[in-house]
Amino acid sequence: MDSILLRAFLETADSGALSRAAAQLGLSQPSLTAQIQRLERHLGVELFDRHGRGVRLTDAGRALYPRARRLLDELRETEDAVRREGQEGQGTLRVGAIPTVAPYVLPAALRRMQVRNAATRVELREDYSAVLARLLQEGELDVLIAAQPYPFEHASIESLGSDALVVAVPASHPAARAGRITLAQLRDTPAVTLDPAHCLGEQVAGFCSRQQVLPSVVCRSAQLATVLELVGAEVGLSIVPAMAAARHNTPQCAYVPLAEHSLQREIVAVWRRGAQRAAATEAFVDCVREVVRGR
Repeated sequence: MDSILLRAFLETADSGALSRAAAQLGLSQPSLTAQIQRLERHLGVELFDRHGRGVRLTDAGRALYPRARRLLDELRETEDAVRREGQEGQGTLRVGAIPTVAPYVLPAALRRMQVRNAATRVELREDYSAVLARLLQEGELDVLIAAQPYPFEHASIESLGSDALVVAVPASHPAARAGRITLAQLRDTPAVTLDPAHCLGEQVAGFCSRQQVLPSVVCRSAQLATVLELVGAEVGLSIVPAMAAARHNTPQCAYVPLAEHSLQREIVAVWRRGAQRAAATEAFVDCVREVVRGR
């Protein structure tokens, strides 16, 4: 989600009025209204009820508020860590990471890196695997943090650990009470999925095809956060990473394994084949490995 839109949402929620929030943000009220409407369109829900004196959060807005606050706090911590490393030392490490891994792994890895190697400045690029693979081969990045299966060509791949895939269901779904879900329950069920441009979206689509599970896709999103919000709103089911489920632990969603199937993805570091591995890069990859493995 766009951090500018999240800041606009939080300021409006805290102020209780668009006029006061606009003044705090240094915006005109129409500009702030447009930002709020853009965020509402992105999520597919209304975040505020408008009344004569101001605005108040809807149920969806109240669900978003603590998550938005947490996301911005973590983003600020990450930015501060990178700036401090650049000011305190020498050398730059250029890291690429895919969107279904970056928010769940990189903030904690960067905090560890700061303690161990504050002399290194870390530059981050979040993007799809295909884009990052090209940048790596062109020498624009030093290392990627990604997931398999993805056919990284002309690269060396190092496993950092595995991440289970679980099925996200609304809390009211029978599978939430059973603690697991069957293939039969997935068949012909409304689904909320990631865009196939994500390697995870492609992996899930491939699994469903092999198992002859043909869910009715009602939404394809570029953001896992949107997918999970829509599952909680009972729009459909989705197969998601366990690391995302652990972060998005809300009463509206339940996360259950798929009966008789062990779904997982491998989290990997990807290097240019034959490229020299700097000590700082190795240190950062070690930090990521520890976070992935929960150490």
